Amino acid sequence: GEGTVKGEAPKYKGVVGTLLTVAKEEGPAMLFKGLSAGLQRQIVFASLRIGLYEPVRNFLVKDPTQPISIGYKIMAGMITGAFGIMVANPTDIVKIRFQA
Repeated sequence: GEGTVKGEAPKYKGVVGTLLTVAKEEGPAMLFKGLSAGLQRQIVFASLRIGLYEPVRNFLVKDPTQPISIGYKIMAGMITGAFGIMVANPTDIVKIRFQA
């Protein structure tokens, strides 16, 4: 496997084995290292995507009181998703640094 010396058993075996090994060697708290940054990213990303979707969708169409085509809905979702990830991406970097 990757990261193992030839003829040596791998240190981590599956998800449960990895969890148990990390908890035993580094302590149970290390299983949650980086969680706060990950949650912050999710909160920011989801809030922007969900909160901006309707205003962006209504901005794109001429009359938001009429039925809106799927194309405009997809475009609004793409715009809000792109904006959300632009804002939330720095917290991904923080999360990765915490977990390293």
